[in-house]
Amino acid sequence: MVWLSLIPALITIILTFKTKKLIVALFIGVLTGALIRYGFIGGITAIGEYMMGAIADKESAYTLSFLIAFGSLAELIEMAGGIAGFSEKVNKWAKNEKGVLAWAWYLSAITFFDSSFHTIAVGTVLTPILKKVKGSKEKFAFLLSVTSLQLILLIPIATAYLGYMVTLVTNNIKNRGVTETAYTIVAKSVLWNFFSWTMLAIGIAVTIFGLGFGRYKIGKATAEEDEYTEAHIEKEELENKVVEEYPRNSKNLIVPVSILLVSTIFFFWWTGRKNSNGFISALSSAKFSVSIFSGIMLTLFFTTIYFILQKISLAEIETHIVKGGEKVLSLVIVLILSWALTSVTQDLGFDRLINEDVIKSIPRFLIPAMLFLFSGMIAYTIGSSWATWALMMPLAITFAINSEVNIPLMVGTVWAGGAVADVISPLSAQMADTSFGEHLTTSFPYLIGGVIITTIAYIITGILI
Repeated sequence: MVWLSLIPALITIILTFKTKKLIVALFIGVLTGALIRYGFIGGITAIGEYMMGAIADKESAYTLSFLIAFGSLAELIEMAGGIAGFSEKVNKWAKNEKGVLAWAWYLSAITFFDSSFHTIAVGTVLTPILKKVKGSKEKFAFLLSVTSLQLILLIPIATAYLGYMVTLVTNNIKNRGVTETAYTIVAKSVLWNFFSWTMLAIGIAVTIFGLGFGRYKIGKATAEEDEYTEAHIEKEELENKVVEEYPRNSKNLIVPVSILLVSTIFFFWWTGRKNSNGFISALSSAKFSVSIFSGIMLTLFFTTIYFILQKISLAEIETHIVKGGEKVLSLVIVLILSWALTSVTQDLGFDRLINEDVIKSIPRFLIPAMLFLFSGMIAYTIGSSWATWALMMPLAITFAINSEVNIPLMVGTVWAGGAVADVISPLSAQMADTSFGEHLTTSFPYLIGGVIITTIAYIITGILI
């Protein structure tokens, strides 16, 4: 019975909502699906097969390797004083709250390739200046969230998300008669990510006009309960303490980022040049997982040489490369389990669910809006964009193919729904030096406004297309 294919995903969502432990919830979701399909003994052994299958896939392996390498690059930049150096430069120009908020946008030009790096780098650079000008921490936390994932999703080149996005679409259009390349679909879907466009517009309005930010709140800020021992908390604080090992140097941020952007574009052209007649068409024909991985590896190589010339020892560079890779291991685990969950639900017949009478009865023009709302609720509940995209992409592409709805449109609704999770980010609150409760209560009205506007836009689009 194909409706059983919903059970693993539902268990994952419920457990994440109750426990706030995504990795545990994903693992139990995969286990549940394996047990339903293969029974007890067979299900236990199938867990490893699903996880190893996710890792063994060539596109997935490239994506995971890129994320680990990117974590290493971000750690090297911080170690070499790149972030602190840029902070010193910005301090001379930002003189008031509006100026600080504007710099959150400006800095996106050199931190756009990863949301976490952007949040940490921009927060580290601007929070001390914000305190000096006595600006709103809650407003800054909101801007950090908006200028991270929402902006990065709309830039389909040289980002940590691109490899994952293309891989996810690739895995879901295999052997289904889709003639467009996965990258072309992802690039076109950017136009249909109405939620990210809406939140960027709201973010710009907050930056320029204030938009009454903080005047309207939903709920009350509550104190967070620690579930760890005092020793664990103390250890975490010591590990996260920023130590300036080298003199501040803004070039140690600008140079590696420039190398990454140029090298990634070059490899896009290089891997696609044989199947195209020009530069732009080469980008569409590129081997994107190969390109972004080659770009990050070349960047790590040249960055290492650049830092050695500054008398930074190779031993220290190696240590920070390993340390940076370790920092993203939790994300790697989440992605592996997300892909495994997608595989087990498909094996249970998730793709055939679209043929059920209840699903067929949904009016065609409401499909984009309903998919967005469903994805958004899942994303907000489990707190992970990556996991939401993995759960919802099979349904979106199956809907598109069987209902003859525009594929990039349906893919765009999934990106939009998953992005709901990142409007209110604990990391943004932390980097803005405010509580997550305050960040939640002040940002939630704008999140709700963005969801309403986006839903209306999808309904109108469904009627017109």
